[in-house]
Amino acid sequence: MVNSSAPMPWIGLYAAAASLVWVVALIADIIHSIRHKKLWFPCKYSALNATSLTVIAVAVKLAMDLTTSMPGSMDQFAKFSSTALLSASTIHFMPSLGSMNDREILTNLTALGILILTLTVNVIIQVFTGVIKHKMKVFQTMIVFLHFCTFIILISSALTVSASKRYLEQKYKTIQGRILGEELQGNQIFDFEKLKLRLKKYWVMATTSSPQFVMARSDACYILGLISNVFLMLLFIESGIYPLGWKNSSDYKWSVTLIFVTQVLAAFLCLLTSFIRFLHALLLNIRHVRKFVASVISFDMQTYGIKRLVNWKKRPPPSQVRGQKVRKIIHVLRNLLLNIGIGGQVVIVITNKLLVLISIFLAVCSILWYAIMSSFMLIFLSPLIILLFKRPRRKIIRLLVRLKKKLLGEYEASVNPNELTQELSFEQDLRNFVVLVEGEAIHDKYLKFIDTSINSSITMGAINHPRYLIELLENSTSFKGVLDFESDQVPPILGKEPPHCWTLPIVILTSIMIALPNIEQRKKNKWLQSVIEGFKYARLVEKNLDEQKKLVSSMDAADFVWAGAEFEHKWLDIDLQKVARLSNSYVETLQTLAYKSEETLKEFTNKMEGNTPERLVNLSEDIVVANSMYKISSTLLLDYAESSHLAHSQSDVHVFQNLSVMVADIFVACLTNLPYVILMKCYNSTIEEREASVEEAACLLGETQGILKALQKREIPSLSPDRSVYIDQWRALLKHGNNNASTSTSSNENTITVSSEVHFDVQEIHLSAIEDELTSVAFETQEDKTELRMRGEAEETYDGKEDAQV
Repeated sequence: MVNSSAPMPWIGLYAAAASLVWVVALIADIIHSIRHKKLWFPCKYSALNATSLTVIAVAVKLAMDLTTSMPGSMDQFAKFSSTALLSASTIHFMPSLGSMNDREILTNLTALGILILTLTVNVIIQVFTGVIKHKMKVFQTMIVFLHFCTFIILISSALTVSASKRYLEQKYKTIQGRILGEELQGNQIFDFEKLKLRLKKYWVMATTSSPQFVMARSDACYILGLISNVFLMLLFIESGIYPLGWKNSSDYKWSVTLIFVTQVLAAFLCLLTSFIRFLHALLLNIRHVRKFVASVISFDMQTYGIKRLVNWKKRPPPSQVRGQKVRKIIHVLRNLLLNIGIGGQVVIVITNKLLVLISIFLAVCSILWYAIMSSFMLIFLSPLIILLFKRPRRKIIRLLVRLKKKLLGEYEASVNPNELTQELSFEQDLRNFVVLVEGEAIHDKYLKFIDTSINSSITMGAINHPRYLIELLENSTSFKGVLDFESDQVPPILGKEPPHCWTLPIVILTSIMIALPNIEQRKKNKWLQSVIEGFKYARLVEKNLDEQKKLVSSMDAADFVWAGAEFEHKWLDIDLQKVARLSNSYVETLQTLAYKSEETLKEFTNKMEGNTPERLVNLSEDIVVANSMYKISSTLLLDYAESSHLAHSQSDVHVFQNLSVMVADIFVACLTNLPYVILMKCYNSTIEEREASVEEAACLLGETQGILKALQKREIPSLSPDRSVYIDQWRALLKHGNNNASTSTSSNENTITVSSEVHFDVQEIHLSAIEDELTSVAFETQEDKTELRMRGEAEETYDGKEDAQV
């Protein structure tokens, strides 16, 4: 016969696993908050959403169970811990309301309300049917009542979110206008200290106007802190009712203990964070306690508290309803319900203010009691300490006196009155950038705390500075590479070419340098690491500043080829390392890549059959990459033709160094836009994402500190921010400068055309390479013979392609 209770322990294990997942999310939030110095514990991993509600719904399985007999003491307390877990989690969700929009608030609160209603009905049924024993009925009833009050406070707070966001956004824009009025001129945009000061102003604004922080310091937070104290007392009282030898006699068996431990831990973490939020909100207002208490006693009703309901009341009935009588009925009923809601909201707000006074009084009493008890213990224990440590006490006192004198002496010697004055003026300046809602006040010391947090973010960024990239940028002395990587003398194969982005020529030049022969692999790897570091910042410039979306096609092409070049050392399925092994000089490498790219482009143009304008609108990534490779490699071959014409031959190492300088020039020109990226992250983000965006800008400022200091020493061309983001604008400016500089020279210089010089006799060069290999074949090992055979096959392929081209 099948035992129906056999799966019950595994079902209990499933509930315990869900509780453990919730514990992990809470611990992750606590670690994240402490690491970022946010002791009001914002909800990042344990926010109110569909995932967290699903996990909690699975975790509270025991409280929902109406049929399973659970007479044991551990069984009863496990039911209580399930109810307490949902109640504590509801309190914990308070700040996360600030990070939601109206639709998300409605959806998540509806789902949470259904879960709370289901649990409440189940608990009431179990209380009246005797499933919950008499000792637990009082505690379960109290938990359900407090849970209902918590949910009402949560709904009341949710009604203020939208209006408070608009109010905060308006104040933020007003203060931001003052900051934008202080425009940085010339090379001041690269001044690290000036950027840091401006970033601190934005950080104060973003931190104090964070919707989650506003919810965590609201009046409702005090009430929820008071409720969390009651929950904690209930947990401690309930744990003292039963002896340590708790027993379980239900079908869940051993899984009940796991459920109890994980859920008590989760409930304790939720209540602890809520209580610390309460203390944090109290400390924020302790300096202005008179002003805060006066605003509470006056029962001043902030406009954003009922503004949402008032706006709903002003709206006409929906236009879909056509009958005048029906519209009038809907209008009257809606206004009646909204009037009830407005009245209820006013009552809740006034009740909150009364309870705020009670919570502050209890908190002050607790702090005074703790201080008195600490002093009492110190007074009575100090003689005992002196008696126990009679001999070493003099040495300890002397050591402390010396340490005090030393510290005071160094401090007095190091402190400059001017520095103190500057620090005070800086703090006073930061107060002008605090964004608060009506009736709020923040302790002045908290500004120092905010300043410390942004400094730590900048320091963390400085630890991860791009060392290899900075070494690469030191090779650049001008912006010549921005103009020289592609020549106008190379005839285009495509009628109309897409605009260049910064990363595409960098990736193409990187592919060419990987394929260069006779270069040490260690040198290539070090150089590739510097390009990897620079690619990240160049891509940040393109993504954040290309507001017109002109570079989307080129950026997609750069991403397409960069993945192969970075991880597999390939370019369009061509093994670049194999090309380096088979080539005798950089000329052969360039000819190989130019031939392959030209072949790809000609195949594409042959398939188009006169549909050029339409097809060029959305070119595929491989066509954009092939076109860029053809233009750049042909330009480099053109430079080789000019150098050979002037009898100045270049070695492979020399070409590698020249290309490194060219890439460095492109990086330097691109990274002149970094200050604009940093500042844009401060003011081009939504209110929910602004704090994280400014923190990201602070890390970016720390990472690029060395780059900004190097750029400050350079002469940067005068380009407006909306033009400097495009490399084509840089090239046009540099060409204009070169044309002006060359007006005094002769304009009748001989021009070497690409049609006669770029297409070298590839067959002749490769045949000479084969002859050199054949002369040394007798002295090669078997491995070398295998490689030579691969080269011969590659040469035969090239011969066939050249014959077909001829």
